[in-house]
Amino acid sequence: EHFELTVSALKTFGIEGEELNTLMKALCIVLQLGNLTFEPDPSVDGEGALLVADDELDKVTTFMGIGQEEIKNAITTRLVKARGEEFVARLTPTQSRDSCDALAKEIYSQIVSVLVDKMNKRTHPAHFGRKADQVGASIAADEKDTGCISLLDLFGFETFDKNSFEQLCINYANEHLQNRYILDNFQSVKDDYEFEGIEMDFDCSTVNNSEIINLVEGRMGLISIINEECV
Repeated sequence: EHFELTVSALKTFGIEGEELNTLMKALCIVLQLGNLTFEPDPSVDGEGALLVADDELDKVTTFMGIGQEEIKNAITTRLVKARGEEFVARLTPTQSRDSCDALAKEIYSQIVSVLVDKMNKRTHPAHFGRKADQVGASIAADEKDTGCISLLDLFGFETFDKNSFEQLCINYANEHLQNRYILDNFQSVKDDYEFEGIEMDFDCSTVNNSEIINLVEGRMGLISIINEECV
């Protein structure tokens, strides 16, 4: 169900068919790189590293479309330039792990960049930047195919020497926005992790501001007290 929702969302931004397959392959590469393991190479007195998960390496090379030796050399060695000369230095298992992780991070970064670019193009009105006399005829057509992403710029939390009722309302609204953000970005992620059976060592209650909201709008909260005083 979650996967179908993701595919549907990607389709909204024009990512489908072969392009969707390529995206999924790239994500699989990132995941498979995390499954590679390294150990010291006994043939060179502990210098250098060996890739020991051949089955996982097969999956990586299949998805990437390159040979095993190419990926091994890219991850377990580095090219060093010194005094106009070049030579290949072998990496330790720890260094190879870091090199592998760096490759995965770079691929993931490129995936995010592609997705952001797709979203920007999909939500970019075709008439943006045109002259005024060229805009009218295309607006109606653009509105049918162009989506919109709205951004909310909220006020900062402030405390003054003398805080007015207006400031209370501003901070009260901000607390609700913060609570919505917490639910969307922490609790929903935690629910997804639990659904997938993934352990999450994070206590959402440490960032939950529900007690502050109850202090303001609860049965005996500030708003009730103010209403009672104003009657």
